[in-house]
Amino acid sequence: MTQQSGTHGGKSSSSGVDRKTFCGICEASCGVVVTVAGDDVLKIRGDVDHPNSKGFLCPKGAAFGAVRDDPDRVLRPLQRQADGSFLPVSWDTALDDIGVRLRSLIKRHGTESVGVHLGNPNGWNYGAFMWLLGMAAALKTKHLYTASSVDINNYWVVGELLYGHNLVTPFPDIAHTKFLLVLGANPVVTHGSMMTAGRVKEQMAAIVERGGRVVVIDPRRSETAAQFEWQPMRPDGDPWLLAGMLKTILDEGLADQEALRQQTRGAASLPNLLKDVTPARVAAETGIAWADVQKLARDFAASPAASLYGRCGASLGPFSTLTKYLIDVINIATGNLDKRGGAVFGQPMLDTEAFTKLFKSNGYDRWRTRVDGIPEVLGTSPLASLPREIRTPGKGQLRALLIASGNIATTSCASGDVGAALDELELLISLDPYLTETNKRAHYILPPTLWLERDGLPIFSQMHAGVPYAQWAPATVSARGEARDDWWIIDAICKQIGLVPSPSKLVQLLGKLGVRLTPAVAVDLFMRIGPAGDWFGLRKGVSRKKLYGQTSGVQLNDAPAVGVCRRRVHHKGGLIPLDQPMMHTEMARMVARTAEDDPTFPLRLISLRELRSQNSWLHNVPKLTTGDRRPHLRIHPTDAKPLGLIDGQEVVITSHWGEIQAPVAISEEMMPGTVALPQGWGHGGGWRRAVAIGGGRYNDLTSNDAAEIDIPSGNAVLNGLRVRVSQACIEMAQAS
Repeated sequence: MTQQSGTHGGKSSSSGVDRKTFCGICEASCGVVVTVAGDDVLKIRGDVDHPNSKGFLCPKGAAFGAVRDDPDRVLRPLQRQADGSFLPVSWDTALDDIGVRLRSLIKRHGTESVGVHLGNPNGWNYGAFMWLLGMAAALKTKHLYTASSVDINNYWVVGELLYGHNLVTPFPDIAHTKFLLVLGANPVVTHGSMMTAGRVKEQMAAIVERGGRVVVIDPRRSETAAQFEWQPMRPDGDPWLLAGMLKTILDEGLADQEALRQQTRGAASLPNLLKDVTPARVAAETGIAWADVQKLARDFAASPAASLYGRCGASLGPFSTLTKYLIDVINIATGNLDKRGGAVFGQPMLDTEAFTKLFKSNGYDRWRTRVDGIPEVLGTSPLASLPREIRTPGKGQLRALLIASGNIATTSCASGDVGAALDELELLISLDPYLTETNKRAHYILPPTLWLERDGLPIFSQMHAGVPYAQWAPATVSARGEARDDWWIIDAICKQIGLVPSPSKLVQLLGKLGVRLTPAVAVDLFMRIGPAGDWFGLRKGVSRKKLYGQTSGVQLNDAPAVGVCRRRVHHKGGLIPLDQPMMHTEMARMVARTAEDDPTFPLRLISLRELRSQNSWLHNVPKLTTGDRRPHLRIHPTDAKPLGLIDGQEVVITSHWGEIQAPVAISEEMMPGTVALPQGWGHGGGWRRAVAIGGGRYNDLTSNDAAEIDIPSGNAVLNGLRVRVSQACIEMAQAS
């Protein structure tokens, strides 16, 4: 590994100075080399010395300099005027007025009337992440919302139920597996979610090269499915397929009984869980012949090293927690948990499990939400409930909200309803680099620093790294304009109301004495006494200072350790409790749900990922928005022909809950009966390129009804929506 010296790990070249850090856009957290001249970013490229990504970098990371230099970027605090316009004000003016408003509101309604929302980018902004959670804890509010309830709360619930901690989430050891079964994921585009695997496409290809298999199950022949074996499946068929596979494994004696005995308790309950799962129902719900389901189960169980992996597609349905539970149970029952080439436990540089346990922030169903009675997950409430929490009077009614890097008026379920509800708040504060369709409703928009302008460590990605490593890099360039680190802004707001953003009583006491720790100091102290730490010089290990000098990162191991299940499971005896009453309830609810097709809404809609998009926050970047970037509805020729559709034609997409327009792209990549549309488009506000692109807003077709979400986790249901498609001109003629 190349070690760079100096504060930024930089070395001079004729065209500028090279500084190393990691990409702060998605879970891959690829190592990057940034060439700078003064405060100008000249080029961003992959870092060949990075232990995990080894030089790979996708177009999003390479183009991020345009976000930093975007003329539409918010660079001064903005105050909304009576006419809805915004004017720049000083930081002191903004913070003082926010303080006056918050103190008045808290005096009248208590701190529980104030809420916090963490958007997706905070997963790569450890300071903001910690201080936002700390602020919610100090407020003692149940109004803590995150992007997790859109697509990943089911992971956190199953982590708590099976392993005793939300953040214990086994992931595929793809560098050594012989059979990778991919369910509703597209790693070639996403680069791995809840699986930080550098050069993931190459690693998956290597499975086949060494005689193994990669099977992708998806309603769409995605970019990943096109590279490997594709098995089409109807949307929402995930839990039925898994139930059928598990039933085959148990009925045919294919389970690894020794692994079940060594790692679990309650395995005898599994046949009863599956008692109402029939071959005919599995085939009907999945669109896959029962014989093919059986063969898939047999092949998986027979492999010497196999891993079943499901991500967004498996997390966006009405039974996503049951789906995740069955994924893990199949890995466990076939002897592939905690096994080289199977599903393994991460080896993070920062012991996030111990960190969250220390402050009692991990957990599940310790309380229920005020309005809908949804179980809390990691101390959070689901976004689906947010509008009702704003509109429902009574103690704990949400009246003020701080949103950090979240565009929930577009990316949450029933996004139109969310936007309308935000208008009803007494105070809305947004930390965001753009004037989006969400924060155009804010009373204040406060400009945060961006990746490259702040120090960073991959606090989220390091929990699932296929090659365990430690990395902490200083800021690459200085902040533009008057932007401030998110944690500084959060701390300044907390000062206005006499709080310290922390769940710790000791830290609160220190704050009253005038001592306020920074996130960097807090994390460094905890990391140094952790499994990878240097124990303050008493042993070899990592510290912030050491990592600052080795900005490509430090490899901790060649691969995650195996044989550690008893130590990583937080339940008594280190055994995984497979008998989960909640899963029996969910299975019964799923079996009772009718499978009849609705002729009024004959098609099923799924979302899809695009290589040049990450949720909604990169939609103002010229290099990522060239060509026709409107979201196109993918539809199979057999579904398009009866409707008289041609490529590029504008259509109306109608669901039970909304209606949008989009151009069509007729493609055999779709399974007949299923259509697909990218999420995150349909912008408003002041980021001009994003607004000009237009496009239908996918989430206007979705529901936030408490009966229309995944009940155990609060996850939104965004896939498998029943829709109809018609020519836009016909719809307009009928309307007139």
